[in-house]
Amino acid sequence: MTQPEHAMAPAAPGRLGQAIGVDELRTYLGALDSWRASRKRELDQIDAAALRSDEADSYTSDLALAMSMWQSVSDRWGELTKIWDSGRVGPQQREEMSRVIWGTGAGSGSTTMTLSLVEACRLSDALTATLRARLSFDPMAADVAARIQATRATLERCAEQLASSRAARPAALPDIDALTRRLDELAAKARRGSDVSGPFAAIEAAAAKAERDLIVAGAAHRDLGRDYRATLSRRRELEAEADELTKLVDKTRAAVVPAPKLVVPDVSRLGKVPQTREALDAFRARLELVGRGLQQVRATYTGALGEPEVLLGLLRAFAAKAQANGRAQDPLVALVHQQAQTLLSATPCHIEDARNSVENYQRLIVPVPGGGI
Repeated sequence: MTQPEHAMAPAAPGRLGQAIGVDELRTYLGALDSWRASRKRELDQIDAAALRSDEADSYTSDLALAMSMWQSVSDRWGELTKIWDSGRVGPQQREEMSRVIWGTGAGSGSTTMTLSLVEACRLSDALTATLRARLSFDPMAADVAARIQATRATLERCAEQLASSRAARPAALPDIDALTRRLDELAAKARRGSDVSGPFAAIEAAAAKAERDLIVAGAAHRDLGRDYRATLSRRRELEAEADELTKLVDKTRAAVVPAPKLVVPDVSRLGKVPQTREALDAFRARLELVGRGLQQVRATYTGALGEPEVLLGLLRAFAAKAQANGRAQDPLVALVHQQAQTLLSATPCHIEDARNSVENYQRLIVPVPGGGI
C-alpha cells in the first residue's frame, strides 16, 4: 500500500483586522496552495483505501467532512488569490485578506458550521490524521519522534481550547491530561528502543478525534450564539412592528366601518428567547409564523384604510366618463354621484354603502340606447 504524504497546514500570519505584510501573505498563499494540493492527493488515497476496506461505511462521515473542509479551504484560498491580485494590494486589501483568513464563514456541505480558514485547516489535519490511523497507513518507523511531537502539539491545542472555550465539553471527549501523560510514557519507551506502535496509534487517533470534536463544538457554540443574537434582534423588530400595527388597526377602525377583524399577534406570548439549539430552532419557527401573521395584518388593514381613497379615485374617473358621454346631466346619475361623495367623505366611512354607491354610479353612467338620458 502506498503511504500518503502527510500535509500539515501552514501557520497563518497576522490576526483578524490586521493589515498583514505583503511578504507574509505571499509566503502563506504559496504554502497554502501546496497544502491544498498535497491534502487532496492524501484524501484521494485515503478514500481509495477506505473503499477497499471491509468496513467502508464506517469511514463515510469522516471522509465527507474531511472533503468538505478541503473544499472550504480551497474556496477561501481562491478568494484570497483574487484579492491578492498578483501582489497588487494596499492596506485595505491586506486587511480584507486577514478577515478571510481569521474570520468565520458559513461551512460547506451539511455541517453548517461557522469556521475560520485557520480552523478549517486544523480540522482537516485532525480528520486526516484520524483516518490515517484508522486505516493503518502509518507503521511505526523512523518518523516516530516527529509523530509524537505532532501528537503532543495536538493535545496542547486541545487543552488550550478547553481552557478558553465557553462551549459545552463534547460528551465523548477523552481526558486530555491523561492522554498527555500516556504519550509521555510512550515517548520515553520509544527512546529506549521499545516498539510502541500499537498504543501510540491509539493515542494519535484519540488526539486527532478530540481536536476535531473540540473544533466542531466550538463552531456549533458560535453558531448558536450568532443565531441567538439574530433571533433576539428579530423578536425586537417584530415587537416594534406589532406596536406600529396596533396604531394602524386603531386608525383603520376609526376611519372605516366595518373594519377587518384580524387581531395583531402578541409577540410577548412566545416567551423568552431560549439558549439551547433545539429550543431555539423551534422558537425561530414560531417567530416566523408570528412575522407572517403581522404581514397579513398589515396588508389587510392598510388595504381597508386606503379603500375609501381608491373608491374616490374610481368615482372621479367614472364622473369624467359621464361628462364625456352626457350621462352626468341625468338627475338620478347626479344624485347617486352626490351620495357616493358624501359616503366616501364621511368619518367613519361606511365602506359597504360607499362601495355599493360607486358600483351603482358605474352602472348608471352607461349610455342609454338611442342616445336618450
